[in-house]
Amino acid sequence: MSTRTRIPTRQAPGLVAVLAYDGLCTFEFGIAVEVFGQPRPEFDFPWYEFTVVSAEGRRSRATGGFVVEASANVNALDTARTIIVPGWRDRNERPPERLLRSIARASERGARCLSICSGVFVLAADGLLTGKRATTHWRCPRRSRRT
Repeated sequence: MSTRTRIPTRQAPGLVAVLAYDGLCTFEFGIAVEVFGQPRPEFDFPWYEFTVVSAEGRRSRATGGFVVEASANVNALDTARTIIVPGWRDRNERPPERLLRSIARASERGARCLSICSGVFVLAADGLLTGKRATTHWRCPRRSRRT
């Protein structure tokens, strides 16, 4: 008899979509890839599907000069259950309207929308944080209060 605790099988948690864009913050992006994008054969339950979504085009030049090739465009946000916005490249720049509309639609249908660090400015630009509390990088709180 095995002493290993068996976790009951449950429904697959669905698609996680992480955004990529020119000026991508690689640390925050890497967190999302590491947590959700790696196969987890050690788990005895369904794991997430994962895709990289281009906010602007299939290829993005990340901080540090390397290129990220996205596997999907913003249309993939229509079926994502979880959307992750890594730190945004410029908190004073309004994100593309098509991206904002896609995130808003996903939120309206119940998708989880989360950000890491300054990615909070994308969610704020979309109005998703209106009347809510949110946190961001320690260098950004004054700006985020006004957003």
